[in-house]
Amino acid sequence: MADVILAVLIFAPAVLTYFLRSNAALSFLALCGAFTLITLGSAELKDLTGQLNIQVDASTLNLVLLMVPLLATLLLTRKAFSGQMKTIMHLATALCAGGLLALVSVPLLNASARTNFADSWGWANLQKIQVPLIAAGFLLSLLLVWFNKSRHPKKHK
Repeated sequence: MADVILAVLIFAPAVLTYFLRSNAALSFLALCGAFTLITLGSAELKDLTGQLNIQVDASTLNLVLLMVPLLATLLLTRKAFSGQMKTIMHLATALCAGGLLALVSVPLLNASARTNFADSWGWANLQKIQVPLIAAGFLLSLLLVWFNKSRHPKKHK
């Protein structure tokens, strides 16, 4: 069951990127930003939810903060590219984003759910390739952002 959940986490961004033609580079960077927010600001966010009387535990809040920017970016950047080479580049970046999503979200699960992943073949292999996966996603994201030729309307005089 753990390998099925990992597969869904890894391949869902790629499937959404393919069908929506979304910008996977921006979604990878949004996921990196969400992870940074969780890492650096989770204590303050937990205090905020306590003051607002919202009955959400920290792991659920962190998972929501992790997934909402990724999904929103994929939905808001639809029809971002066309062409076979860009499709391949965006799908590779989306697979890296899915791998990062799995690497970050599994430790945020409760203790009983995490034990299912400890014996998982997919989880062990994903942890072995985490550094190259994240480096490739970051490099591909930067290349896609830097070399994206946005359409500027012609100025009429």
